[in-house]
Amino acid sequence: MVQYGHRSFLVMALGFALMLDAFLVVNFYWTAWITTHQRNVLLVALLVAWIVLMLVATYWKRQLDAAATPEPHDGTFRQAVCHYLRGDWFAAESQILPHLERYPKDIEMLLLQATMYRRTERYEEALVVLNKLRLLQNSRFWHAEIETEQTLIAAVHGKAVQEIVEKEMAGGR
Repeated sequence: MVQYGHRSFLVMALGFALMLDAFLVVNFYWTAWITTHQRNVLLVALLVAWIVLMLVATYWKRQLDAAATPEPHDGTFRQAVCHYLRGDWFAAESQILPHLERYPKDIEMLLLQATMYRRTERYEEALVVLNKLRLLQNSRFWHAEIETEQTLIAAVHGKAVQEIVEKEMAGGR
């Protein structure tokens, strides 16, 4: 499993590294600046800072993991996929829309909705869903699928626009 870092963890690690580096420079290079008692106090402060940062990082990691867990599909996703694969677009949409009202950040269902819109030649709506999908935090895992959908829409939508222009030009002559 691939885990991606979070900027706040990087900031905490860099902050602690800077504190530790400052202590090491003062302790071993500029030894006349601090007394033995001050050095011991700084060591305890570093230990406390390390423990606090570890607790904060653990808490944030749990919060991020809880937010990243997928929404329960409770069979709705499977039913929508079955309707989609049968080409029953109305039934698929009737499964997708209520589910997305309850779970608006369900990436898999949004991707299914965009694909269904593309299949039913509702290109503008599909592009809106794909743009919304790109803004979600965990959509990076579905980047290839989102790009594929966008490319397919651009290819088909571009042909549809070209056909309309050709029909208008032929009708105008």
